[in-house]
Amino acid sequence: MNLLFIGGAGFIGSSLVHRFSQDETYTVYVLEPPQANLSRLEGCEAVIFRASLDNVEEVKQILVEKKIEVVVHLVSTLIPGSGYADYIQEFQHVIFPSIELMEYCANAHVKFVYFSSGGTVYGNRTDMRPFMETDSMEPISYYGWSKQMMENSILFKNRTQKLDYLILRPSNPYGHGQNLHGKQGLVAVAIGRIMEGKPVEVWGDGSAIRDYLYIEDLAEIVYQLIGKGVSNETVNLGSGRGYSVNDVLAFLKIISRKDFKIEYKNARPVDVSNMVLDTTKMKQLTEVRMKPMLEGISRFYKESIEGKL
Repeated sequence: MNLLFIGGAGFIGSSLVHRFSQDETYTVYVLEPPQANLSRLEGCEAVIFRASLDNVEEVKQILVEKKIEVVVHLVSTLIPGSGYADYIQEFQHVIFPSIELMEYCANAHVKFVYFSSGGTVYGNRTDMRPFMETDSMEPISYYGWSKQMMENSILFKNRTQKLDYLILRPSNPYGHGQNLHGKQGLVAVAIGRIMEGKPVEVWGDGSAIRDYLYIEDLAEIVYQLIGKGVSNETVNLGSGRGYSVNDVLAFLKIISRKDFKIEYKNARPVDVSNMVLDTTKMKQLTEVRMKPMLEGISRFYKESIEGKL
């Protein structure tokens, strides 16, 4: 099977590329713009194409020449805190070109696998009930709205042109390859601040609950879903268990053996208070032993420290 990972050099994409490249039954291709950093793909058996998603004709040519059977779409320039101006750029350079690409995939019978966001598409809810795939999408950020628009476009193409699709809604992935000095990803950013000897910043009082998923578990789940040919489904990808921000920081104090400072700041309106995914469907479709949170954070912290040294 020939796979094209659009955005395959990113945090999630690179883990997927490494996992699929280990299986000789797959030929793996990656599409990244000329300026993208490819360091996460070192030692990986994958063919790299340097082109931007918004150059749709060039992307179509790659699909034809390499006889691509599955497109895995991982591209997003937004984060939960992005504003309207960022959203406009996302629409012009990611969403609209992606819809054009869906049109081609539908006509050419190419499967379209899309990475949405289990953490933002559902919106806010005060009760502790896990979110199911059938729950309504009520995002409260431009990031979540962009994901909803992409999902709706995929479903429209499926209804009207029989696009073969798989929509994946991961929770909060963490682990090796994640940017320790970025603007998102609590575990990674907190480890980065600890390594720098700086306080860890928290938006709100730390009571916000999230569902965390170790990156290698995520890669294995996706490997199984694609390998089994799961199609025309929307699937939550998560642990099914919630931890508060304060829980995660408590884990890090135990692991790092450092009593680092925590700075609590005013909560942001774009952040949901509670997000745990119902993973019943995922467990029915795959067989993956999920790494316990403490074990996953321990591995990530150790790898980060060793990488620094």
